[in-house]
Amino acid sequence: MKLFIDTCNWKLVLILKKDDQIIDSLILPDTKKVSDIALSTITKLLSKNNLKINDIQEFYLTNGPGSYTGVRVGLTIVKTLKTLNNEIKVYLMNSLAFQAANDQAISILDARGNKYYIGVYENQKSLIEETVVNLSELDDIKKTYSNFLIKEDNESLDYIQTFNLLEKKFRLVDEIEEILPLYIKNFI
Repeated sequence: MKLFIDTCNWKLVLILKKDDQIIDSLILPDTKKVSDIALSTITKLLSKNNLKINDIQEFYLTNGPGSYTGVRVGLTIVKTLKTLNNEIKVYLMNSLAFQAANDQAISILDARGNKYYIGVYENQKSLIEETVVNLSELDDIKKTYSNFLIKEDNESLDYIQTFNLLEKKFRLVDEIEEILPLYIKNFI
């Protein structure tokens, strides 16, 4: 059994998958208090499907960038579970790459304060390092990559379809110490 968790960008996204079939999913928008509800919501989703946390062998999660608290929530849950059971597998992908999917895209997430997390991708290959930019820099990047799709703030993102598409592109992390957030600290 697999569980996808995204807590990075003001949503709580959970997807349960078994044998290439989506069993259940839950997307809660505008969860500014994701730290208060994440664990209980995961427990409820599992219980609804007659599962326990020990039934999950593989965890897939986004590790940022995004809300600092949100990024830490998903990672802390999975890191704790991996500490308790080192046999579980943990797979990571950054939020910008997940949003870009396999497209030729500029992936943009609101970093607040008129700043934006951005990544530019072509079929999951990063063309520029993920960074934080201001509006004028973002406009320059859009001009440079004018033929690329603009994907912003997970608008219209079909999480289930995207997870199915990208599942094999998540990076397996073997050691607990590798379960790290992607914090982009670029002061502009």
